[in-house]
Amino acid sequence: MTQVRLPDGCGGLKLEDGTKYKAPKRGGVVDVEPEHARAIKRQYGPLGIMTGGMTFSFGTKRGRFCAACGRTWNAWNSRCPKCDLPTEECQ
Repeated sequence: MTQVRLPDGCGGLKLEDGTKYKAPKRGGVVDVEPEHARAIKRQYGPLGIMTGGMTFSFGTKRGRFCAACGRTWNAWNSRCPKCDLPTEECQ
């Protein structure tokens, strides 16, 4: 399945072949079949209305904490991206 982010206020999709996808909340994300995601990307992608494609994210198990901001950053952030103060390795 591929995730497609819907425009604000949109509650789902009804495609030309009759397939329906309902979002858990308006303006949310729906999981669609890869062939539908490609069609959505072709039709709506250039307009910036919706995008269909694989989504990726990554992170690390251990982070670095900024005491000034009270936020944990990625392990490679030796300095806080927000306030530029040194970070400490999380325990």
